Amino acid sequence: MKNKRKLALLALVAVPSLIYTAPTTSASAADITGHSKTAYIYDYTYYYNANVSNVVRLISNINDTTSSFQSALDAANKAYDELTETEKQYVTNYSTLSNHRLTRVAYRKLADQIEEKLASVESTSVNYYQNVMETKDWYNTLNAAQKSFVSPESQRILTSYITPNTSIDKVVNKIKLLNSSRITFHQDVADARAELNALRRFSYIYLPVGIEQILLDAEQLVAKDKAAAKEVENAIAALSPKTSTAKDVQAAKTAFEALTPVQQQLVPNVWTLVDFVNGKYDSPNKGKGTKKPILSDTAAVPGKTTAMTKNKNTYTAKINVADTENSADRFVLTTKSNMTVIIPPLGTLLNEDTGVMEISITKKSNRITFQATLNNKPVEFEANMEIIINNLSPNASIVRTNTFGKPVPADYTVEGNRHFIQTSSSASFLIQE
Repeated sequence: MKNKRKLALLALVAVPSLIYTAPTTSASAADITGHSKTAYIYDYTYYYNANVSNVVRLISNINDTTSSFQSALDAANKAYDELTETEKQYVTNYSTLSNHRLTRVAYRKLADQIEEKLASVESTSVNYYQNVMETKDWYNTLNAAQKSFVSPESQRILTSYITPNTSIDKVVNKIKLLNSSRITFHQDVADARAELNALRRFSYIYLPVGIEQILLDAEQLVAKDKAAAKEVENAIAALSPKTSTAKDVQAAKTAFEALTPVQQQLVPNVWTLVDFVNGKYDSPNKGKGTKKPILSDTAAVPGKTTAMTKNKNTYTAKINVADTENSADRFVLTTKSNMTVIIPPLGTLLNEDTGVMEISITKKSNRITFQATLNNKPVEFEANMEIIINNLSPNASIVRTNTFGKPVPADYTVEGNRHFIQTSSSASFLIQE
């Protein structure tokens, strides 16, 4: 390191050596010895020549947020590749160039994702307008450099004015023709809703009186169909070659046959039932084995925000607990009363049972009652559950009430007008302002 510093210092004081040329006449041994140090500095400082300086400048000029990002990076890459291996060692900002190369790879992947979404719906589909608008919203969050990686044709679509592939008259007619006995009923309802949403996003529209109620009623029927089919699906999934009896198989068969044709097509594991009915598996003579838990069809989705259901002052939500459920993401449950409940990932749940976890939170005046149970037993997590209360005074305090109704300290933090309560079990809290 000391030698390098000495060489660098010598280079600074020997700048004139950059233009040094070998003598044209023969030199004595003494002359050669006298110039040997200067000649060495010439070789060292040569590496700081115009080529190296140009590459350093080109790299410094790269901006990964502007539309010139690609061309600037290409120019810097080309100039760097043309350097000798020795010259490359003196490009002091090479790490910046390397980082920009990684950024380009990330931008390309992002552009590919946007183009895949844009191409996921045919231009003739009723959902095309909605898909383009959603993709456009995403595209508009990108900076100029990121946008430059999207193909010109996709950019043209995402920056052009488009209209929905439908009209009010078409939507009204589709809604009027909805028939719950048709095999295509669910798809018909989904298409009608998609077209209506597309029109509403395009412009504010008015439907004739009673038309939207027909669509809402149809959507309620779809929800009921899915719930009925889900029950049968769970019954079939609970069948086991080792433990299910002929009576169990018959019960599942009877439940499936009780469904309407529209509902039956929603049961994905019907062929498993067919195998049991056709005797593919030998059922035991007696006894019933432990069946898979019947889970909720309206449970909160891990990793996403779920609105809790309100009944008077109480908000409730359900969480499915089973081996098949996502165990890595937390649950975010919201209310319309400035409260949010955060449930840790199921992977941190200490209860060994399966089934449907019940979550409820009630706010009356300054009292908050929180409950979390699984099969009527209090849940236990390795991590705390969290209740977030908005719009409280920063000076407000929160206490916990014990089993005797007396206040005890609560575990909470304050950030502005938000209070974060941590709790490992069901509890009641009092807000003191």
